[in-house]
Amino acid sequence: MCGVIGLRCAGDRDDLGLAASRLLRMLEYRGYDSTGAAIQTHAGAVTLLKDVGSPTVVTKKLGIHGLSGKIFCGQVRWATFGIVTKENAQPHEVRCKAHLYGAHNGNVTNCDQLKDWLTGQGHRVVSDNDGEMLVHTIEHFFAQELRRTSRRDEAFRKAILAAARKMVGSYAAVVVDPVTHLVAAIKAGSSLYMGVGRDAAHGPFTIASSDLATVLSLTKILLPISEDEFTFYTHDHARFFHLRSGRRLEKEPVRSRLRVEETELKEPFRYFMQQEIFSQPAAVRKVIGLFLRRSPLLKLSGGLARRHPGLVRQARAAIGRLSALTDAGKIEKEFGRFLKGGLCAKLSRMTRGLGSWPRGRRAGPESFESSTGGFLEELSAKTPKGLLPVMRLLDGWCLLDEADEVAARSGEFVRRLVRAKRDGRCVYMLACGTSFHAAKVASVFFNKIAGIRVTAMLPGDFRAESAESLADGDLVIGISQSGETKDLIDVINLIRRSRREVGVVTVVNNVNSTLALEKADLCLPLSCGPEIAVPATKSFMNQLAVLYVLALKAAERTRPGGETRRRLDNLLRVPALLEETAASTRDAVDQAALALFMEPSIHILATGMQGVAKEGALKVREVVLNHTEGYEGAEFKHGPNTILGVNTVFGLEAVRSILGSFARFSDELARRRSLSAKSLAKLYKAVADYAFDDIEPSGLDRAQSHAFRRVFEKHDFFASLYTNYPLVFVTGPAERDVNLTISQINTHKIRGADVTIIAEDNAALRDAVSRPQPTRFDKEYRFGYIRLPRTDDDLLPFFTSTIALQLLALHMSVRKLTLLDKLEILDHGVHPDSPKNVSKSITVD
Repeated sequence: MCGVIGLRCAGDRDDLGLAASRLLRMLEYRGYDSTGAAIQTHAGAVTLLKDVGSPTVVTKKLGIHGLSGKIFCGQVRWATFGIVTKENAQPHEVRCKAHLYGAHNGNVTNCDQLKDWLTGQGHRVVSDNDGEMLVHTIEHFFAQELRRTSRRDEAFRKAILAAARKMVGSYAAVVVDPVTHLVAAIKAGSSLYMGVGRDAAHGPFTIASSDLATVLSLTKILLPISEDEFTFYTHDHARFFHLRSGRRLEKEPVRSRLRVEETELKEPFRYFMQQEIFSQPAAVRKVIGLFLRRSPLLKLSGGLARRHPGLVRQARAAIGRLSALTDAGKIEKEFGRFLKGGLCAKLSRMTRGLGSWPRGRRAGPESFESSTGGFLEELSAKTPKGLLPVMRLLDGWCLLDEADEVAARSGEFVRRLVRAKRDGRCVYMLACGTSFHAAKVASVFFNKIAGIRVTAMLPGDFRAESAESLADGDLVIGISQSGETKDLIDVINLIRRSRREVGVVTVVNNVNSTLALEKADLCLPLSCGPEIAVPATKSFMNQLAVLYVLALKAAERTRPGGETRRRLDNLLRVPALLEETAASTRDAVDQAALALFMEPSIHILATGMQGVAKEGALKVREVVLNHTEGYEGAEFKHGPNTILGVNTVFGLEAVRSILGSFARFSDELARRRSLSAKSLAKLYKAVADYAFDDIEPSGLDRAQSHAFRRVFEKHDFFASLYTNYPLVFVTGPAERDVNLTISQINTHKIRGADVTIIAEDNAALRDAVSRPQPTRFDKEYRFGYIRLPRTDDDLLPFFTSTIALQLLALHMSVRKLTLLDKLEILDHGVHPDSPKNVSKSITVD
C-alpha cells in the first residue's frame, strides 16, 4: 500500500524528471489515489508537484517529466489516513521550525493524536495525512536538536530517533534535508529497499524505494536494510543506524540475483494480467523443474558437474568473484581476465562436443535459467560468440546450486512437517487474499497426497482462534507473493513473542523480503518472476505448483508407493494442460463473459474446490467490480440461496428494463387527450412516489385519480426488474462431485438461476445445465459450459479451472471497461491491471 522513492544523484540531471516519472509509474501497482514528486536542484530550489490521480496521469498533467535536479523524493498513494485530495497527497514540504520534505509508505496509527500535538506545538498542519505528521514530527525534533548543535547530520539523526519514539505504526519513509542534501530512509515495519549504482552519463547515485523492482531497474547492487533501521545517504555514501538504539551499523553491498525483464508489456498482449495469465505454463514448468530437478539444463550441467567436480569448484569461485564486484569497470576487467584464462579455455573445450545446448522456449532472458542468469546475460553481451556455450554452462551450474539449495530447504521442510504429524502437533498455513486461497487448495493437496492435515487460516482468524493454544512443536507456514504482507508479519511477530518452540516456514516470491530474510526459520521460493498486474495470477499458480510438490515430497515419507508416483506424473502434465485449457476454452470463456460482465452479483460454487471458487470470485471482484462470492457448492443452500428469485440486486440491465416500462406507461398516458401536460407531470410524480417510496398520492383530481388506479391495475413496474441470478459451478470429474453438482444445478435452476459450468466434458452435466427451465419471471433461461481438458484426476482440475476463471475475469473486465469508457463514465475503476481501491503489496493494517 503506497510506494515511496528517494533518488540522490551526484549533480543536476536534465532528465531527472523523466526518470522520476518512469519510477513513479513503476510504483503504480502500489497506489494510484494520488501521485507526487519533490525535485531539488544543486542550488537548493525545491519543486513540489502533486495531485489526485495515478502516476500515468499525474506525471504528464503536472509536467513532472520536464523537471531537472539532483534529488528526487516521490510517492504514490493508496489512501488510508485522510481522504483522496491534493492536500493529503505526498510528498509534504514543511518549514514551520526547520525545512524538510519527505513521504512515507505504511501507516502512522497515532496520526490524529500527533496532529493535535503538532498543532499545539505551533506547527501549521494542512492535511489529515499521516505522512505529513511524520515529516512534521521529525522537523519538530530536528529544530530542537539544531539549537544544541551546529552539525546538521547529527541533529537529523537524533531527530529521527526521537520521532520514532513518538510515532506508533508500521511505515517506511524518505525524508530530505534540503540544506545538506542528505537523504534519510527509514524502515519501521514496511518494505524498503536500497541500491547504489553508476549512470554512464551522470555518475554515481543511491536509491531507496518501497519496491525492489524499482531499485533493480537502475542497479543490481543492493544495500541491505532491515526492520528498525535507517540510513543517511548521498550519491556515493550511506551510513546505517538502528532506529531504537541509534547505534551505527556496518553494511556491505550485495548483488541481487533477481531479474526484472518481465516488467515490460510484450506483444501481442494488451494488459499485464493477460500476459501473466499466458506466462503461467512457462512459470510452472520452470518451478517444477527447479524443485524436482527435471530441467534439461539441470540434467546436462549435473552430468558434467559429476564428471568434473574440480572445474565446478573453480567456476563457482570465478562467478563468486565477479558477482561480488559492484564497480562496472572492475567487473569488465575481471571478466576480461576470465575469458583469457585457463579455466575458460577448459570449459570451452568441454562444451564443444555437446552438440545442441538446452535453451528456454523463447529466445532472450529465458535462455539463462538461473537467478544469476541476469548477470551472466549481461556478461554474455561482451563475450565472443564462440564462448557463449561457456556462459550457458556457468548458468547451468548456478542453476544446479539453486536446485541443491531448494532440495535442502524442501527436505528440511518435509522433516519438520512429518515430525509435526508424528508428534500429533498442529500445522497451520497462514496467508491473506489470493495466497490464502492457495493455502485452502494446499490443504486439499496435503490431505489427499500425503495424508497430512494442514489448517489454512487468515492471520486475523489465527490470532483470535489459535494463537493462545500454540504448543511446542507446532509448525506455521506463511505464504506471501511479496513477502511484505503486514498482517502476516504481525502474526509471526506474535508467534515469536509467545516463546513457544514453533517452526516458521515461509513460501514467497520475493526472496529479499522481510518474511524471507527476517521472519522465517526456512524460506522456499515461488520463482515466478515479477508480477505487475495488481490481481495475482501467475504467483497463485506457482503457489499451487510449489505446494503440490511439497505435498509430494512429504508423501514420499508418509505414503511411498505407486499412488505417489502417479501424482508426480500428473504434476508434470500441468504446464501442457494450462496451455491446452487457455487455447480450447477461449470461445466458451468469451461467451460466458458476454453473458456475465454486466451482472451486478454472481456466485461461484465449487464442489470440493473452495479455494478455487474463492480465488475466481476475487478475480471477478477485483477487475470487473461486480459483487462475486465463492462458496463450497453445498453451502449455497444454507442461506445464500435466498438471493434467487425476487431480490433487490439490480444492475444496468434492470435499470434499462424499468425505464422501458415507464416509457410504455408514458406512451399510454400521452394518448389520453383528456389530461393536460400539467396533469401528466403531476401524475408521473405520484406514480414514482408510490412505486419507489410507498407515498400515497394526494391532491389528485378525479381524472388524475382514475388514471393513477389504471396504472397500477395494468402495470407491475418491478416485474421488469427481476431476472434469473447467475451461478457459476466448478467441479472435478469424480462421479460423486459431478452428481452433487447436478443436484445443485437442478435445485437452484427452479428457483431462478442462470447456470454456467466449468468442468471436464460430461454428458450428465451437459444435460443438467442445458435443459430449459421455465421461471416465474418469463425470462429466458441462459446457460454456458466451459469444457476443461480431460485429466482423469481429482487434483489437476484445480489448475485447469483456475486458469479458466482467470480468463473469464479478464474477458469480463475488458468488456466492461470498453463499455464504461464508451459511455464516458469517469473514474469507474474497472481495469485488468490496476482496479480501484486495491494494491499489490498490502503493507498497512
